[in-house]
Amino acid sequence: MSSVTPTLPASLPVAQPATAKAPKYTLDQGDFLRLLTAQLQNQDPTKPVDNFQYVQQMAMFAQVEGSSATNSKLDAVIARLDQLIAQVSPPAASN
Repeated sequence: MSSVTPTLPASLPVAQPATAKAPKYTLDQGDFLRLLTAQLQNQDPTKPVDNFQYVQQMAMFAQVEGSSATNSKLDAVIARLDQLIAQVSPPAASN
């Protein structure tokens, strides 16, 4: 038996692999609003979710968002203090 090797004509375009989107490990405010909208659209109209639960979710998200912003600012302060300490520190004396 002889083996047949298929060849593609030069005129046919070759499909390029789709570039994968990097996975997202954190949620932002837009993601939260999309989830909240989906929750509202899919709730049972005969048993609507209590408004208090929505307020709790939004308050919790705002609290987490504020904590993240505070952490970012503290990281910047720490980095700046490290720079200032490095500038002020005398070089180590060599014996």
